[in-house]
Amino acid sequence: MIVETIPDIAGDEKPILAIETSGEQCGVCVFWNNEKYVETTSRIKFSHSKKIFTIVENTLSTAEISLNDISAIAVSIGPGSFTGLRIGLAAAKGMALGASLPIVPVPTFEAIAMEALSYTKKGEKFFIANKVNKEEIYFAGFINMGNIYKFVQQLGIVSRIELENNYSSVIMFGNAGNKRLIFPPARAIASWSWLYGKKFELTNYDLLEPLYVKDFLVKGSKIK
Repeated sequence: MIVETIPDIAGDEKPILAIETSGEQCGVCVFWNNEKYVETTSRIKFSHSKKIFTIVENTLSTAEISLNDISAIAVSIGPGSFTGLRIGLAAAKGMALGASLPIVPVPTFEAIAMEALSYTKKGEKFFIANKVNKEEIYFAGFINMGNIYKFVQQLGIVSRIELENNYSSVIMFGNAGNKRLIFPPARAIASWSWLYGKKFELTNYDLLEPLYVKDFLVKGSKIK
Protein backbone atom coordinates (compact mmCIF):
# COMPACT_ATOMS: atom_id res chain seq x y z
CA MET A 1 0.00 0.00 0.00
CA ILE A 2 1.47 3.36 -1.07
CA VAL A 3 0.13 6.70 0.16
CA GLU A 4 1.12 9.93 -1.54
CA THR A 5 -0.02 13.06 0.23
CA ILE A 6 0.39 16.75 -0.55
CA PRO A 7 -1.94 18.31 2.03
CA ASP A 8 -0.47 21.72 2.87
CA ILE A 9 -1.44 23.92 -0.06
CA ALA A 10 -4.44 26.16 0.52
CA GLY A 11 -7.66 25.44 -1.35
CA ASP A 12 -11.23 26.26 -0.40
CA GLU A 13 -13.18 24.23 -2.94
CA LYS A 14 -14.56 20.85 -1.98
CA PRO A 15 -12.36 18.00 -3.24
CA ILE A 16 -13.19 15.17 -5.64
CA LEU A 17 -13.01 11.54 -4.55
CA ALA A 18 -11.61 9.44 -7.42
CA ILE A 19 -11.63 5.65 -7.81
CA GLU A 20 -9.43 3.73 -10.28
CA THR A 21 -10.01 -0.03 -10.65
CA SER A 22 -9.62 -0.54 -14.40
CA GLY A 23 -6.33 -2.43 -14.08
CA GLU A 24 -4.46 -4.71 -11.70
CA GLN A 25 -4.05 -2.08 -8.97
CA CYS A 26 -6.69 -0.36 -6.89
CA GLY A 27 -6.34 3.38 -6.30
CA VAL A 28 -8.24 6.15 -4.52
CA CYS A 29 -7.52 9.88 -4.53
CA VAL A 30 -8.92 12.85 -2.63
CA PHE A 31 -8.18 15.71 -5.01
CA TRP A 32 -8.45 19.47 -4.61
CA ASN A 33 -6.19 20.37 -7.54
CA ASN A 34 -2.99 19.20 -9.25
CA GLU A 35 -0.93 20.53 -6.37
CA LYS A 36 -3.08 19.34 -3.49
CA TYR A 37 -4.24 15.75 -3.22
CA VAL A 38 -4.01 12.58 -1.16
CA GLU A 39 -3.64 9.32 -3.10
CA THR A 40 -3.52 5.70 -1.95
CA THR A 41 -2.69 2.74 -4.19
CA SER A 42 -2.79 -0.96 -3.39
CA ARG A 43 -0.01 -2.81 -5.21
CA ILE A 44 -1.66 -6.17 -4.51
CA LYS A 45 -2.92 -7.36 -7.89
CA PHE A 46 -6.69 -7.57 -8.34
CA SER A 47 -7.45 -6.86 -4.69
CA HIS A 48 -10.27 -4.47 -5.61
CA SER A 49 -13.18 -6.25 -3.95
CA LYS A 50 -11.29 -6.76 -0.68
CA LYS A 51 -9.49 -3.41 -0.50
CA ILE A 52 -11.63 -0.72 -2.13
CA PHE A 53 -13.58 0.47 0.92
CA THR A 54 -10.57 0.17 3.23
CA ILE A 55 -8.53 2.30 0.83
CA VAL A 56 -11.33 4.87 0.58
CA GLU A 57 -11.60 5.05 4.37
CA ASN A 58 -7.83 5.37 4.82
CA THR A 59 -7.51 8.04 2.13
CA LEU A 60 -10.33 10.13 3.57
CA SER A 61 -8.79 9.76 7.03
CA THR A 62 -5.36 10.88 5.79
CA ALA A 63 -6.99 13.87 4.09
CA GLU A 64 -8.83 14.59 7.36
CA ILE A 65 -12.23 14.80 5.69
CA SER A 66 -15.38 12.68 5.32
CA LEU A 67 -17.67 11.88 2.39
CA ASN A 68 -19.79 14.86 3.41
CA ASP A 69 -16.87 17.11 2.45
CA ILE A 70 -16.65 15.70 -1.10
CA SER A 71 -18.09 17.50 -4.16
CA ALA A 72 -18.35 14.48 -6.49
CA ILE A 73 -17.11 10.94 -7.02
CA ALA A 74 -15.08 10.33 -10.17
CA VAL A 75 -14.72 6.74 -11.30
CA SER A 76 -12.71 5.13 -14.09
CA ILE A 77 -15.37 3.88 -16.48
CA GLY A 78 -13.25 1.84 -18.90
CA PRO A 79 -12.26 0.11 -20.97
CA GLY A 80 -10.27 -2.18 -18.72
CA SER A 81 -10.71 -5.18 -16.46
CA PHE A 82 -14.37 -6.25 -16.63
CA THR A 83 -14.46 -7.25 -12.98
CA GLY A 84 -12.43 -4.29 -11.77
CA LEU A 85 -14.65 -1.78 -13.56
CA ARG A 86 -17.82 -3.27 -12.08
CA ILE A 87 -16.36 -3.25 -8.56
CA GLY A 88 -15.23 0.37 -8.86
CA LEU A 89 -18.52 1.58 -10.28
CA ALA A 90 -20.58 -0.33 -7.69
CA ALA A 91 -18.50 1.23 -4.91
CA ALA A 92 -18.91 4.69 -6.42
CA LYS A 93 -22.67 4.27 -6.77
CA GLY A 94 -23.05 3.04 -3.20
CA MET A 95 -21.09 5.93 -1.71
CA ALA A 96 -22.68 8.51 -3.99
CA LEU A 97 -26.17 7.32 -3.09
CA GLY A 98 -25.42 7.34 0.63
CA ALA A 99 -23.91 10.84 0.57
CA SER A 100 -26.18 12.33 -2.15
CA LEU A 101 -23.23 13.02 -4.45
CA PRO A 102 -22.98 13.14 -8.25
CA ILE A 103 -20.79 10.68 -10.15
CA VAL A 104 -18.39 11.64 -12.94
CA PRO A 105 -17.67 8.69 -15.28
CA VAL A 106 -14.10 9.17 -16.52
CA PRO A 107 -13.02 7.51 -19.80
CA THR A 108 -9.96 5.49 -18.81
CA PHE A 109 -8.05 5.97 -22.07
CA GLU A 110 -8.55 9.74 -21.93
CA ALA A 111 -7.12 9.83 -18.41
CA ILE A 112 -4.13 7.85 -19.70
CA ALA A 113 -3.82 10.27 -22.64
CA MET A 114 -3.74 13.21 -20.25
CA GLU A 115 -0.93 11.52 -18.30
CA ALA A 116 0.91 10.78 -21.56
CA LEU A 117 1.16 14.50 -22.35
CA SER A 118 4.03 14.62 -19.85
CA TYR A 119 5.86 11.87 -21.77
CA THR A 120 5.43 13.30 -25.28
CA LYS A 121 6.17 16.54 -27.11
CA LYS A 122 3.71 19.05 -28.53
CA GLY A 123 2.61 17.90 -31.97
CA GLU A 124 3.68 14.33 -31.31
CA LYS A 125 1.24 11.50 -31.96
CA PHE A 126 0.95 8.64 -29.51
CA PHE A 127 -1.22 5.58 -29.08
CA ILE A 128 -2.63 3.62 -26.16
CA ALA A 129 -2.90 -0.16 -26.37
CA ASN A 130 -4.19 -2.37 -23.56
CA LYS A 131 -4.88 -6.08 -23.84
CA VAL A 132 -8.44 -7.38 -24.07
CA ASN A 133 -7.20 -10.97 -24.29
CA LYS A 134 -4.31 -12.79 -25.96
CA GLU A 135 -5.43 -11.85 -29.46
CA GLU A 136 -7.26 -8.51 -29.13
CA ILE A 137 -6.20 -5.04 -28.04
CA TYR A 138 -8.10 -1.95 -26.91
CA PHE A 139 -6.58 0.78 -29.07
CA ALA A 140 -6.83 4.55 -29.56
CA GLY A 141 -4.63 7.30 -31.02
CA PHE A 142 -3.99 10.85 -29.82
CA ILE A 143 -1.90 13.93 -30.57
CA ASN A 144 -0.25 16.14 -27.96
CA MET A 145 -1.67 19.65 -28.45
CA GLY A 146 0.34 21.19 -25.62
CA ASN A 147 -1.77 21.13 -22.49
CA ILE A 148 -4.53 19.06 -24.08
CA TYR A 149 -4.86 15.94 -26.22
CA LYS A 150 -6.89 15.29 -29.34
CA PHE A 151 -8.06 11.98 -30.79
CA VAL A 152 -6.48 10.95 -34.10
CA GLN A 153 -7.95 7.44 -33.94
CA GLN A 154 -11.10 6.66 -32.00
CA LEU A 155 -11.17 3.97 -29.35
CA GLY A 156 -11.78 0.49 -30.68
CA ILE A 157 -10.41 -3.05 -30.78
CA VAL A 158 -7.63 -4.27 -33.08
CA SER A 159 -6.01 -7.66 -33.39
CA ARG A 160 -2.58 -8.35 -31.95
CA ILE A 161 -1.34 -9.14 -35.46
CA GLU A 162 -2.64 -5.81 -36.81
CA LEU A 163 -0.93 -3.99 -33.96
CA GLU A 164 2.39 -5.72 -34.63
CA ASN A 165 2.20 -5.21 -38.40
CA ASN A 166 0.97 -1.61 -38.58
CA TYR A 167 2.00 0.15 -35.38
CA SER A 168 5.37 -1.26 -34.37
CA SER A 169 7.24 2.05 -34.82
CA VAL A 170 4.83 4.47 -33.10
CA ILE A 171 4.91 5.80 -29.52
CA MET A 172 2.59 3.47 -27.68
CA PHE A 173 1.56 3.38 -24.02
CA GLY A 174 -0.22 0.53 -22.27
CA ASN A 175 0.33 -3.10 -21.39
CA ALA A 176 0.43 -3.98 -25.09
CA GLY A 177 2.62 -0.99 -25.94
CA ASN A 178 6.28 -0.02 -25.82
CA LYS A 179 6.19 2.52 -22.97
CA ARG A 180 5.87 2.06 -19.21
CA LEU A 181 2.60 3.90 -18.58
CA ILE A 182 -0.16 1.28 -18.44
CA PHE A 183 -3.19 2.26 -16.35
CA PRO A 184 -3.83 5.73 -14.94
CA PRO A 185 -3.33 6.46 -11.25
CA ALA A 186 -6.40 7.55 -9.30
CA ARG A 187 -4.90 11.05 -9.35
CA ALA A 188 -5.27 11.10 -13.16
CA ILE A 189 -8.93 10.08 -12.88
CA ALA A 190 -9.45 12.93 -10.42
CA SER A 191 -7.50 15.42 -12.53
CA TRP A 192 -9.54 14.62 -15.65
CA SER A 193 -12.73 15.06 -13.67
CA TRP A 194 -11.46 18.34 -12.21
CA LEU A 195 -10.68 19.71 -15.68
CA TYR A 196 -13.52 18.30 -17.77
CA GLY A 197 -15.97 16.49 -15.54
CA LYS A 198 -18.42 19.16 -14.43
CA LYS A 199 -20.60 18.82 -17.53
CA PHE A 200 -20.54 15.03 -17.22
CA GLU A 201 -21.77 14.87 -13.62
CA LEU A 202 -24.65 12.44 -13.14
CA THR A 203 -27.17 12.49 -10.32
CA ASN A 204 -29.28 9.74 -11.91
CA TYR A 205 -26.74 6.95 -12.33
CA ASP A 206 -28.86 3.81 -11.85
CA LEU A 207 -28.31 2.79 -15.47
CA LEU A 208 -24.66 3.87 -15.66
CA GLU A 209 -22.52 0.96 -16.87
CA PRO A 210 -18.79 0.54 -17.51
CA LEU A 211 -17.45 1.21 -21.00
CA TYR A 212 -16.53 -2.34 -21.98
CA VAL A 213 -16.15 -1.77 -25.77
CA LYS A 214 -16.26 -5.57 -26.11
CA ASP A 215 -19.04 -7.90 -24.92
CA PHE A 216 -18.09 -10.56 -22.41
CA LEU A 217 -19.58 -13.90 -21.43
CA VAL A 218 -20.71 -15.07 -18.02
CA LYS A 219 -22.05 -18.63 -17.76
CA GLY A 220 -23.15 -18.62 -21.37
CA SER A 221 -24.97 -15.27 -21.23
CA LYS A 222 -23.67 -12.31 -23.19
CA ILE A 223 -23.50 -9.07 -21.23
CA LYS A 224 -22.72 -5.66 -22.64
